[in-house]
Amino acid sequence: MMPRSQRLALWCLALALTLPLYIKGRIPTPQGEDAAFSRFTGQTVTVRLTGDLPRTGVYRFPKGVAAAAAIKMTLPVAEVAASVRGSDTRELASGDVVAISRDRSGKYKFLLSAMTIKERMLLGVPLDPDLLSEEEWALLTGIGAALSRRIIEDRHENGAFGAVEGLLRVPGIGQGKLAAIKRYF
Repeated sequence: MMPRSQRLALWCLALALTLPLYIKGRIPTPQGEDAAFSRFTGQTVTVRLTGDLPRTGVYRFPKGVAAAAAIKMTLPVAEVAASVRGSDTRELASGDVVAISRDRSGKYKFLLSAMTIKERMLLGVPLDPDLLSEEEWALLTGIGAALSRRIIEDRHENGAFGAVEGLLRVPGIGQGKLAAIKRYF
């Protein structure tokens, strides 16, 4: 049996070692440093943050997070994060761009838009065949201007594709072309 004084000393040592990790993981750091540990392990969305932020760039957030909450997660100081305003409570989706700026009163506001197709392809953000424009279709491997025009015309006449496999109904797209572009969807 260990003496009581040794048990107390070990308990204090364990507390001294874990307390800094707990604090660093829970309180926003002034320099915007990374948290000591993360408890989240579920699905994420890939979003680019731009504008008046100390650390702009591409972030991964938990699926279901709203734009205002994502901004507050990236601002380093709690008082500044509390000043974020914006009426959009829509959940962020992979491929969104959140542009942050300050108004004259010093409060943060944001504007949502979408990443370019090239950026989504480079980051591995899946494309949606029902949302691509004619110009975006033409950027894909093996899809030129004429075929992209046929894709858009087919979508207007016959409705959404639903999935990339729906492109097989477009004349000029066979299994080979589908296999070449499927990795982007």
